[in-house]
Amino acid sequence: MVILGALVNGIAAIAGGLGGMLVGTRLKKDLADFLLTGMALCICLTGIQGMFAGGSVLLVTLAMTIGGAIGHLVDLDGLVRRLGDAIQARAEAAFAGNPAFSNLSRGFVSSTLVICIGSMAIVGSLESGLVLDHSTLYTKSLMDFIINVIMATTMGAGVMLSGVVVFVYEALLSLGAAAIAPVLTDAIITQMLATGSLLLFGLGLNMLGVTDIKVANFLPACLLPIVLTPLLAMAGLL
Repeated sequence: MVILGALVNGIAAIAGGLGGMLVGTRLKKDLADFLLTGMALCICLTGIQGMFAGGSVLLVTLAMTIGGAIGHLVDLDGLVRRLGDAIQARAEAAFAGNPAFSNLSRGFVSSTLVICIGSMAIVGSLESGLVLDHSTLYTKSLMDFIINVIMATTMGAGVMLSGVVVFVYEALLSLGAAAIAPVLTDAIITQMLATGSLLLFGLGLNMLGVTDIKVANFLPACLLPIVLTPLLAMAGLL
C-alpha cells in the first residue's frame, strides 16, 4: 500500500502525544536526549544503505551541486523557517487570551512543524511512492513518537493532532510520487533515491551535532536525476 508509511507515521505521532500526556514530567530530559541521539544514528544508517543502492557518484555530485545552488539562491531553508514562524505567530495571535486553546494550538503547531517540515518526510514519502519502500518513514515514525512524547509532557493534547497532519502530508507526497513512477525509468528512480539518501545522512549528522547543514537547500537535488540521468546516459557517462 502506497500510503502505509504515512499511515504508520501518523499513528506513531498520535501515540507519542498520548504517551507524553500519560508520562507527564516523569520523563527525564537526559533520557529523551539520549533516545533522540539513537534515532539520529538510525537516520545515518538509513542514508548510508540508500547511498550504496546503485547510485552514480558523478550524477549525485552534479545533482547536489546544481540543486544546492538553486536551493541556496531561493533560500529554501529560510523559507521553511519563516513559514514555521509565521504559522506559530498567527496561531498564538488567534488564541490569545484563551489559555486552554492557546496551549492546544501551541502543541499542535510546534509538533506539526517539527515532524512535517524536513527532508526525511519528503525523501521517505518519495521512497514509499516510487518503490513501496517504507523503511525511512518507519524510522521517522519511531523518531516522531519519541519527539511527541517529549513535547506532549509540556504542551499537552494539541501534540496528538499533528499525527493527522503528518499522515495527510506524507500520503499526498507518496501518492504524487506513485503517479509519476510509471513514467520514470528504474535508473532515474535509483538516482533519485541515492540523492535523497545522501540528504538523510546529512540530516542525521545535524541531529548528532556533528554538522550544521542547511539540508532543505539541497532538496531540489532529489528531482534533478529526472533530467540528468538521460543526459549522462546519452553522453555515455552512466
